[in-house]
Amino acid sequence: PNHAYTFAYGDAILHQIERDHLTNEMIARVTFSNYPYAGDRESRCDETFDFVFPGLHFDAPRNEFVARTRHQVRIPIAALHPNFPYAGYKLEPNAKIFLAKRSGRVTAVLNATPQPRDGGRWVQIDDNWSLQNLLALG
Repeated sequence: PNHAYTFAYGDAILHQIERDHLTNEMIARVTFSNYPYAGDRESRCDETFDFVFPGLHFDAPRNEFVARTRHQVRIPIAALHPNFPYAGYKLEPNAKIFLAKRSGRVTAVLNATPQPRDGGRWVQIDDNWSLQNLLALG
């Protein structure tokens, strides 16, 4: 897993998949913001971090990232979509990226299965004392 440190009560506002053209590694670029609590006393600030997933294979002819199981079953992770409002990589239905936050420390975890799954591809998980959870309880 990859780690970053950002706002304890911030939120992920933007995410995208990129390819490092020198190493062909998959990069999850995520922007976090303090917008949930920015205001007169604290101005809004956005921070962007790159989380690298070096264990994946880049299939150049298909322009996609893939993983393999122990039995060499191919699992598509992300593929280039030229008409995806702009050309960019998009996570496939087999993959999810979890952004687990605990007191400002973010861990990015890629989870993939041979079978496609429903639900969001990007999942943000906050610890129990996050501002979003406190507001939801109130």
